[in-house]
Amino acid sequence: MGCAVVSKTGHRPSPPAATPQPILPHEYRDYVGVMHIHTVYSDGAGTFEEIARIANSQRLDYLVVTDHNTLKPLRDGKQGWHGMTLVLVGTEISTRDGHYLALNVTEEIDRNKLDTQRIIDEVNRQGGLGFIAHPYFKKRRWTDWSVHGMVGIEAYNAAHDTLDENRLRLVMWTFGVPVEPFYASILDRPYDPLSKWDEMIARHGRLTGIGASDAHEVRVLGLKIAPYEIMFRLIRTHVLIPSETLTDRGVYEALRQGHVYLSIELFAEAKGFSFSAQQGDRVVGIMGDEIPWQPDLYLAVSLPAPAQLTLLRDGHPVASMTGQRWTLPVAQPGTYRVEAMRHTKPWIFSNPIYVRPAATIVDSPKP
Repeated sequence: MGCAVVSKTGHRPSPPAATPQPILPHEYRDYVGVMHIHTVYSDGAGTFEEIARIANSQRLDYLVVTDHNTLKPLRDGKQGWHGMTLVLVGTEISTRDGHYLALNVTEEIDRNKLDTQRIIDEVNRQGGLGFIAHPYFKKRRWTDWSVHGMVGIEAYNAAHDTLDENRLRLVMWTFGVPVEPFYASILDRPYDPLSKWDEMIARHGRLTGIGASDAHEVRVLGLKIAPYEIMFRLIRTHVLIPSETLTDRGVYEALRQGHVYLSIELFAEAKGFSFSAQQGDRVVGIMGDEIPWQPDLYLAVSLPAPAQLTLLRDGHPVASMTGQRWTLPVAQPGTYRVEAMRHTKPWIFSNPIYVRPAATIVDSPKP
């Protein structure tokens, strides 16, 4: 499959053989991709053509490239269709208080002249979306939690929440330890980022959680450390879009609305997962939606394979079960999200459904 750019953020080319798609609530379609990738435009080892070839081989629908403090790939025409994968270009801005992903921006932002809040404001002025990156990265933690206006936060950053804690073992794997058993051995639930996400939701309201690969790939003496091939499976971000045509606008709107879930797909694909709020046979909300509480409201979870499921309300576990289908009544308002594990390892993290007291619902979009 070719990897040349065939168009700029337009319609997706038709595949030779269509892959059957699961039916989702409200006819949403599940598109899977990888966010927060670095290339030779900053400190990554791969070219756009190389990462696109890998994405094509893994049947990824989209990639989001965020090289450090530059939009040069956008100016060079790298955004667009590379084979069957839509590659979008954003940037990772090094602010005074940590790193910030800026998506759907077209003008360079001078990080040296602006403080963190003004950088966030400038991203919004351009119609972009901003996400706090790797808040618990040991060398560059996020320090100013008083900021506002961001669309979301990295709920899991594979490079810093997993690999950084196992650097010595990572090098050992590179010199001969089997690949998949090694990565399975270091996987764990990202406790701190998830807790911070829940805390920020309580403080700011709706806030989208994304999964970040932060893939760089290090090449030493012909060896690849943390290769793109593995990093693209270590964390993926699924976006739910009510269209059979994938566009940049569709991806960005799904991220803005929180119509998103995260998945670790080393051993099992997650496409087909759904988490919705229903009344009778009617779907009244999906992940990211804000809905009023009613006495007959219930939550429905569906998985492509059995797993250990946990329901959280306002960041605290309130119910659990093992299986593939789950329905349970909503006894009270709250922020509800679901986590799934397989064989004691994390697999899927949903974005929340926000169940509000009916009188508090305000129809106001995210920044």
